Amino acid sequence: MFKKVILGLAFLLFIAGSGNAQTQKTFTLSEAINEALRNNTDVINARFEKNKALERVSQVYDENLVPTFSLSTQYIRTFKKQAFDIFGQRYEIGTDNTINNILNVTEAIPFLGTPVFSGIRIAKTYAELQNENVDMVETKVKVDVKKAFYNVLFLKEVADVNSKSLQNADDNLALVEIRYRNGVNTEFDFLRAKVKVETLKPSLSQSLNNLSIGKKLLKNAIGIKTNEEVDIAGMLTYDSTEVFGSTDDILKRIAENNVSIRQLNLSQNINKELVTVNNANYMPKLYLFGQYQIDAMEDDPRGVLNYRFFTVANAGIGLNWDLNFIRNTFKKRQAEIDVKKTDETILDAKQKLKISGQNTISAMEDAKKRIIAQSETIKLAERGYELATISFKNGVLNQIDVLDAELTLNQTRLAYLQAIYDYLNAKADLEGLLEK
Repeated sequence: MFKKVILGLAFLLFIAGSGNAQTQKTFTLSEAINEALRNNTDVINARFEKNKALERVSQVYDENLVPTFSLSTQYIRTFKKQAFDIFGQRYEIGTDNTINNILNVTEAIPFLGTPVFSGIRIAKTYAELQNENVDMVETKVKVDVKKAFYNVLFLKEVADVNSKSLQNADDNLALVEIRYRNGVNTEFDFLRAKVKVETLKPSLSQSLNNLSIGKKLLKNAIGIKTNEEVDIAGMLTYDSTEVFGSTDDILKRIAENNVSIRQLNLSQNINKELVTVNNANYMPKLYLFGQYQIDAMEDDPRGVLNYRFFTVANAGIGLNWDLNFIRNTFKKRQAEIDVKKTDETILDAKQKLKISGQNTISAMEDAKKRIIAQSETIKLAERGYELATISFKNGVLNQIDVLDAELTLNQTRLAYLQAIYDYLNAKADLEGLLEK
C-alpha cells in the first residue's frame, strides 16, 4: 500500500514538474554567478555610484580648469529720482529707465592658496575608491551565490539520503511483514519496522521543505525578481587535487591585496590631499577676472528700440586671503589626525584579515580530514548494512541489528556530506578573501 502511495506522489510531482517546466531555470555555478553579477541590486547600485564618481571627476575638472562665466541683466524703473538743490534751483539725477547687462569671467590661478590639482586628485581617488567598491560588492555577491548554491547541493543530498532511508525502511517492513505472517518474526518486530517507516516520513518531508527554501535563497542571491523557479545542475563533490598555495603566501596576498586594504589606502591618499589643501589655506588665493558691461539709461519719451547703449570692458587680477589662521589650524590638525587614524586602521585590518584567512584555511584542512575519514567509514558502513540485511534474511541476526546498521550508514553518509559542504563553504570564504 505504501509503495502505491509513493508511486502516486511521484507521478503527481512529475506531472507538476512537467507543467512548470517553462517557468523553471536551471543554473550551473558559473551561470548563477554571472546572472547575479548582472541582476543583483547591490552590484547595480555600486556601478551607479562608480558612474556618479566619474561624473564628479569631470565636474571638478570643469570647476577648476574652465573659467567661470556669469551673466546678469537688470531693468530698473525709477519712480522718484534723487534730487538736490543748488542756489534754490532743484536738479534731478538719473533717468526713468535703466538697463544693465554684465558678463563676468573669473579663473582661479593654481598657485599659492589655490590647490587646484589637489582637488582633481581627490576626485580621481574617490572615483578609484568607488571602482574598488564595485569589486568588493561583486566579490561578496560571488561568495553569497556560491554558498547558496552549495547549500542547495547539500540539501539535495540530504533529501536523497532521507529518501533512500525511507526506501530501505519500507523494504525492511515488507520483509518483516512476510516473516511475521509466516510466524518467523514476532508482532513486535513488525510494529517496530512499521514505526521506523512512519518516523522517517517527517524527516524526508522536512528535508524537501528545506530544499525548497534553499532554492528561494539562491534565487534571491542571484537577484531574480520574477516568479521564475530556479534549480541547479551539479553535485556536492570534493576535489582532492585543488591547491591554493602555501599558507604564508596566501595570508600575505590577503593582507596586502585584499579590496578592503586597497580601499583604506585610497582613503589615506584622500586624507593626505586634504592636509595639503588645509596647508594651502594659509596662503592667499589669486584669480583673474574680466567684465564686459552693456548699459542704457533713457527717459520715457525715447522708445525702447531707440535706446542708446554704451559698453564697458575691464580685466584684472584679484586676491582673496582668509586670515582666520587659528580656525584653519584646527581643520589642519583634524586632517592630520585622520591620516594617523587611517594608518592604525590599515594595520588593524591587515591583522584581522590574516586571522580570518588562517581560520578559513584551518576550517578547510579540518574538513579535508573529515572527508577522508568519512569516505572510508562509508565503505565500512555500507558493507556492514549489506551483511546485516543478508544475515537477517537468513535468520542469523535480529531486526534491531539491521536497523542499527542502517542508522550507522545514514549517519556516516550525512557526516560525509556535511564535511564536503563545510569544505566548500570555507573554500568560498577563502576565494572571497583572495577575490577569485
